[in-house]
Amino acid sequence: MDFNDNSDKRVLLNRYKSRLPQKLEIQAIVRRLSSADVSKRVFLDIGMPNPLMCSLLRERGGVWVSLARSPEAAEEASHVLGESVGCLGENGEIPYDNGKFDGVVVSSDMLPAMKSPGNFIRECHRVLSGGGRLLMGMQNRKSASIINAVRRRAAARTKGGSPISASYTDKDIFKLFTDGFDVVEVDTYSRFFTELVRIHEYMLRLYGMSEAEIDSRLRKLYWLSGQLDMFCIGTRGYLNLVDARKRRWRERTAPVLSDGRSIHEAVLTQG
Repeated sequence: MDFNDNSDKRVLLNRYKSRLPQKLEIQAIVRRLSSADVSKRVFLDIGMPNPLMCSLLRERGGVWVSLARSPEAAEEASHVLGESVGCLGENGEIPYDNGKFDGVVVSSDMLPAMKSPGNFIRECHRVLSGGGRLLMGMQNRKSASIINAVRRRAAARTKGGSPISASYTDKDIFKLFTDGFDVVEVDTYSRFFTELVRIHEYMLRLYGMSEAEIDSRLRKLYWLSGQLDMFCIGTRGYLNLVDARKRRWRERTAPVLSDGRSIHEAVLTQG
């Protein structure tokens, strides 16, 4: 991609290069798409944190439509992509007709930001064609992990309920998707040291630091985390990419814990 003629796009390109989780997320998505015939299919990507990630998805072929997480992000994405980019509804509504897309790709921090994750997953199901494919990112929760404690501590500093603490086990994933999808595979990425820096990035943004300041602070940290994580090759990552296939929707009873909380409420507090 050549963005030398546009300073705004150069900033976004440099940000993408320096924010290791963005690169790892796109790599994970591309790996899942590499075996698919995307050239004659229509895809929807939702909530990418950097519009250049949308550009990279378009390079895979096919027809792509993007939805942003906010009006400001939609305006930025429209400028970069040279096309109109809309927004999700307030409650995660997707403003497209039933069965419009062959595939839907959802960025890793979108699900915990939804008021009702179950309704959002159902919306993804609604706009997919028969047998359509959903690639959805979310945080992985390992048992007895230091990262769990770090996430809980970060959430506590934001008075709890923070999306950074929402993480899912394989069992949680099955329950979330069981109404209308068959989970084909769950890939993981972002290992220990990168995940520590990613949590730090989240906190810096939460406390109002500008993206340019975050770039300056984290560029070297992400480079170092990538080097250190080479020693963690072979371990499961702390971010999931769920690859699921649409089937007929069959409503199950929503699982509720003994204290009355839903699974999503539980993962928000467990970390």
